[in-house]
Amino acid sequence: MGAVTAIEGLSLLEHAPLAAYVFRRVEADYVLEFVNARARQDHPTITNVIGKPMLVLYQDQPEVVEAAERCLRDRSPVTIEVPVRRYDRVEATMLLRLHFVAVGDAHLVIYVQDVATDDVRATALRESEARYRSLVTSMPDAVILRGPSGRILACNDVAARLFGAEREADLLGREDFIRADMTVVDESGNVLPRHQYPSRVALSGKHVPPTVIGLDAPDAPRRWFRVAAQPVPGTDGTTAGSVATFTDITERAKAQRELRESAARLDLALSAARMGVWAYTPHTDEGTWSDNLDAVFDLPERGRGMQTWLENVHPDDREGILSHTLAIAQGEDGASFDHDFRMIGKDGTVRWARIRGSASRGPHGPHFRGTLMDVTEQHRLEEELRRASRLESIGRLAGGVAHDFNNLLAAMMGSLELVEDLCPPTAQEDLATIRHAALRARDLTRQLLAFARKQPLEFKVVDVDAMVRDVDRMLRRVVGPEIEVHVEGTPGVCVRADVSLLEQVLVNLVVNAREAMPRGGRLDIRVAAISGADDLAQVLIEVVDSGVGMDEDTVRHVFDPFFTTKSQGSGLGLASSYGIVQQHGGDIVVTSRPGQGACFQVRLPRWIQSPSTSAKDVEPPRKGRECVLVIDDEDMVRATAVRLLQSLGYHVLSASSAAEALTVAAQHEGRIDLLLCDVAMPGRSGPSVARELVGLRPELKVIFVSGYAELNHEPPLPGAVFLQKPYVRAELAAKLHQLLGSTPPR
Repeated sequence: MGAVTAIEGLSLLEHAPLAAYVFRRVEADYVLEFVNARARQDHPTITNVIGKPMLVLYQDQPEVVEAAERCLRDRSPVTIEVPVRRYDRVEATMLLRLHFVAVGDAHLVIYVQDVATDDVRATALRESEARYRSLVTSMPDAVILRGPSGRILACNDVAARLFGAEREADLLGREDFIRADMTVVDESGNVLPRHQYPSRVALSGKHVPPTVIGLDAPDAPRRWFRVAAQPVPGTDGTTAGSVATFTDITERAKAQRELRESAARLDLALSAARMGVWAYTPHTDEGTWSDNLDAVFDLPERGRGMQTWLENVHPDDREGILSHTLAIAQGEDGASFDHDFRMIGKDGTVRWARIRGSASRGPHGPHFRGTLMDVTEQHRLEEELRRASRLESIGRLAGGVAHDFNNLLAAMMGSLELVEDLCPPTAQEDLATIRHAALRARDLTRQLLAFARKQPLEFKVVDVDAMVRDVDRMLRRVVGPEIEVHVEGTPGVCVRADVSLLEQVLVNLVVNAREAMPRGGRLDIRVAAISGADDLAQVLIEVVDSGVGMDEDTVRHVFDPFFTTKSQGSGLGLASSYGIVQQHGGDIVVTSRPGQGACFQVRLPRWIQSPSTSAKDVEPPRKGRECVLVIDDEDMVRATAVRLLQSLGYHVLSASSAAEALTVAAQHEGRIDLLLCDVAMPGRSGPSVARELVGLRPELKVIFVSGYAELNHEPPLPGAVFLQKPYVRAELAAKLHQLLGSTPPR
């Protein structure tokens, strides 16, 4: 204490019955240097203000400072009575008698004696209680004060309303303020036992950290509160009770719950979309991204810097990512970017990623943030679309070429049949060779048309098992003796199909299997009834070989036109088979692995009815006598058709265009029985002119001819039939017989 320790009788001050305060003069003020035991007893925290100046301690009572100065100046005791404010700033009305005694030149002792009357103390108590009640009442939170037994000593109106009482008095003296029909739950929703209520726990003298509880009432939704409870110490050191405040956080809890739910929904949406969010700061080379991206792209556990990120990027795409990032970093603030690249997972699988985001500039440079999405499936679909587009383009080209080629074949094959009747026997062998070559050419064009899906179909009910048995011998000749053929069928399973095209599909698959087994092997052909998607009845035609098999890339392109792994081959066999199956409303798939053979499965809609077993047509007369009008813009085809019809005994009129046909029909005075009309003609289509001619001559029958079917672009003409180019005389005669009753030649 410095100079204070030199004061004679300091030990007597320590044990004096009155509170004693020792001040030392410091310039124009007095600093508190010592308090005795009685002062410390009256005010346990008084030692905290040792070293404080008198002008601060008694700043609202200047008469105290004035008395101190008078005491030291006059060197005589001074006594005053003042109502003072306590050192701890808690207001209390007290009448204190202060005795000022000078000690030496720089010290003085102030003895403090409480001389308040009962009236003064009562007034102080009333004022203190009023201030306390005003403070508690004005609080927005519920406040409850319990006594040592747990009974409520005081509360505010907020607490009364919260716990179902009309006023504060209804809760006073009660030990349980929670209504019987109310339930207290913890933050997880579990019911909280009575002895675990925070205000009760505090009665044991334990400080209870802020706790969240829920309050359920039958007449209101659950409300959430943050409860702060602490014990109230008594004068004798024991716990005199507890005080608890209840802060309503229902709206905050609701907002937090909605925020969590929103975050959960966002995470779910991002996971469902195989997407995540990311951020990257170049100047610190630090990045973050959603945890689900690790699972989406099967990323290894690595750092979050640019270099470790690039290790996950496909080597061919890394340079593009770096140059793209550099361009954005040097661009304007807020510049956005969108870029696709490939990533490699831990399992080696390559996945396509789409990165989108924007760059923002800060004091240390750009900062990037955005989304990353797995677009592997989208890229696959886009590739399929491009492939389908290429197939469509090639199909249109193939269909156009086949159509023009069929016109040439129609003239050639018709002329051959007419020449056969005139040539000597020695030339018949050469004619047969030419006819065989023409038929082979016709089969090739039909493959092109099947690939282009422009092959006209003649549907009828086909027993698939019977069809396979019919061509079994031919199939065995095709594969040769080195390959063992096994056929497993299910009789009676039928489809509605063009039987010749269905046979062509089977032959193409068998030929493909033969090429896969150059050293022999086993070929299994199976026909079965199955259930497809949505339990639709289907017929399965399965061709399985034990050949060399195919890798994934070959399987992916096996149905592409002109794709072949053979040194010689057109590459149209499987492509045309694919087109034929699609025309029949079915599907064809292949599974294969290198060294494990291949399995081709053709699935077609099943036809429940049995094939028709109607008797053969009764043989009609040999020759026709009716009048036929031929319309075709190709001179060779038209001339050949006229001569074939004349050879069958028909009277023939011809026209090279729609306009000429209308003129011929108008000028012909006799009956016209049948119209043989090309479908595709310049200027005006065959179906269009046919409808007009039928309107003028209702008795007119119609046969449409074409290199491929284009009738689906025109409204149907009732009763009309179709004949595909190129046709032979027997096929033409059969169509004429179908409409007119004339007989094809023998």
